[in-house]
Amino acid sequence: MEDVLAFITVQVSPARDVGFDDVAARIYRYPEVVAVYLVSGGYDLEVVVRGPSFKDVAMFVAEKLSVLDRVNSTATHFLLRRYKEDGEVLVEQEEDRRLAVTP
Repeated sequence: MEDVLAFITVQVSPARDVGFDDVAARIYRYPEVVAVYLVSGGYDLEVVVRGPSFKDVAMFVAEKLSVLDRVNSTATHFLLRRYKEDGEVLVEQEEDRRLAVTP
């Protein structure tokens, strides 16, 4: 079975003199974490997590990520299908099998 990949948006309260850096450092030290990005918008960090199952990723969020100081909220989005990655299309285009209609 293939590992589960999740994108977790995290809302954080920044701290004086360190902003988001210390929280990001605590998060990226977990072995489940593949990547951490500071992003603009309604959330502050985008965290990419890999685990053996949906339950394992959910437990990581519940037991390790969401309980960190200054983490206010999280939203988890599980990867369901890859269409294109690193510039390579990963799905085959189906041939159009409809009959041609002419006036």
